[in-house]
Amino acid sequence: MTVEILPLNGLPVEEADQAAQKLVDIRTGPPRIERLLVLDDTALLTAHGPVYHRLVSSGRVYSMLCVAVGPRPADDRNLRLPWNLGGNQGAGVLWVGDELGIDWRAAPAAVANGHVGATMSGLDQLVQLLSADGVYDRVHDKFEGQVPGRVASPGLKLAGADDEAATFAAALAVAIHRLCDRGSGADGSFQALLPAVTGGAILVPGGPVVRYRDEVAESVDAASDALGRLSGLGGVFKRGDGGVQNHVIEAGAALADLRDLIGGTLQGASTAGELTANQRQVVLAAGVRFPADYPAPGQAQATPAVPEHSPVYQAIASALQGGDTLPLVARRLTQTEREVQRRGSASYLPEVEQRCPATLIARLGSPPPKPPRKADMAQARGELGLDGAVAAARALTDLILTVANREWSPTTPSPGHVARMRIALDGLRKALTEYADARGDLPSGARGARLARLSDYLIPVLRELVLRVIAGESAQPSAGGQEAFQAAHDRAAALLKEWERHVRDGGVSARPPWAGSSVSDVIYASVDDVAEVKAALLYPPDQEMWQLCGTDDFRALNVSAPPLTIRFASRLSKDALGSLPGEQPVWTSSGSFAGLLRLVPLKPGVVAGNSGWAPSAVPDSSSATEFL
Repeated sequence: MTVEILPLNGLPVEEADQAAQKLVDIRTGPPRIERLLVLDDTALLTAHGPVYHRLVSSGRVYSMLCVAVGPRPADDRNLRLPWNLGGNQGAGVLWVGDELGIDWRAAPAAVANGHVGATMSGLDQLVQLLSADGVYDRVHDKFEGQVPGRVASPGLKLAGADDEAATFAAALAVAIHRLCDRGSGADGSFQALLPAVTGGAILVPGGPVVRYRDEVAESVDAASDALGRLSGLGGVFKRGDGGVQNHVIEAGAALADLRDLIGGTLQGASTAGELTANQRQVVLAAGVRFPADYPAPGQAQATPAVPEHSPVYQAIASALQGGDTLPLVARRLTQTEREVQRRGSASYLPEVEQRCPATLIARLGSPPPKPPRKADMAQARGELGLDGAVAAARALTDLILTVANREWSPTTPSPGHVARMRIALDGLRKALTEYADARGDLPSGARGARLARLSDYLIPVLRELVLRVIAGESAQPSAGGQEAFQAAHDRAAALLKEWERHVRDGGVSARPPWAGSSVSDVIYASVDDVAEVKAALLYPPDQEMWQLCGTDDFRALNVSAPPLTIRFASRLSKDALGSLPGEQPVWTSSGSFAGLLRLVPLKPGVVAGNSGWAPSAVPDSSSATEFL
């Protein structure tokens, strides 16, 4: 809002002039004074004439309205104004004869009734209303072109409506409670983050592991072929060796080399953290590669690919967009953290023996000189240990790939990274719940239902806010948990404030920068929600309304011409209200009411013809009219 309010009520001339001077001073006042609303007492208007002259002649004020409060003087019943208020060229004056007001119908024979039920004075309601840029502009235009003498008594017809800023804050609190609810659903770890999925380890063709594995397979195949040549009818082997023994020994030697290589690699590259340069060389020497090492097509060495977002971020994003709440995501991250713990590759050494027992190596190294005569092919392969050699080579190969993905891969999320992202979620959630808790108890009933509908629209935007915060932690990891917590908390609090600014400027449906294009516009209010507002906007302006004057002053109001009206309503109601006959309402972003502002001009002669203080004239009381 850009309406500047200058209260001169009760100020002596010198203090009032100082307040005006401070306002228009380019160093102490606002950069621009597009709309100025002056609050003054009717009894001080002429005395404050030099103050209005300073304002008008300052070259700083684009437009001005004055709210004059108080009854007409008891002596002559004229409303006296300085030369630059009212009349043909002065600023418009809204005369509030009594800030509590009366209920009154704009008709010659109408009588005044007491006004009851207001929680705020009429003056406060009027000032709040005129503080909205759109309402101020519409009222100013009315005074410029349609209000005779540019002085009128304001009246109000109000219907309860939603203050947009307060409604947004309450609906966002509802959305936050929903997103921060404990939630139900699978608490299991994020499968997409587990080493088998994210590790990306491969065995280089022709590398040591693959070479030894293939040598085992080739020797076993050669031994099997030799056995086949020796086999006779009925599965009885012929006399002689046929080279079987040598092939079995070769298979055992290759398997022993593979076993030693894998055991040595597990021992040499063992760490609970990131691999050192030497340890990385140990892994590479075994023929193990990771995505960052893969060569690009046509290039000897690829530039490491940097994903737009980390796998942990992508898992969180997928879970949130799938409907998981923040606590549920945090629980799943905790489980994932346990499952990606690195314990050092040396801890897998016992599995080397389990997958390739030393007894198998020994049996392959000392095969019998001749195969058994009374045995079939399968039995012979088993007795010679050939099937065991193939299975052991495969098991050892699987083991080093498993260990590589879990312990050595640079693309498998580290437990520390998963933990920092979970802690960042905790800091973010704290900022969100602080915002929601500051809104107090949320309403129920019809208003609660309206807020729930609006929260349906806000939830996707809120998720985008969460992802923006998490993306910040993913792109620039914190040094530790406490830093991650505080950074996420501060990012979230700042984004909430930025979102509020967007709503203040463009309405609830205004998309902040992090809101994706998939977020749709919202129709907040239904037709039933705005029935009271619509009735107020269509209310006949000559019927009984809350007129801000006293019982002694309403007779000074001119009812011979139709009163002028300004409709106003919250932007939240615009879609549900649809098109209305006549002049369209001013759609406000702030203010707690909707309805009509009625401007009733004064009878001719009530205003003392701008005969108050003027720069080069002495106030002329002879122009005052007769008592009304």
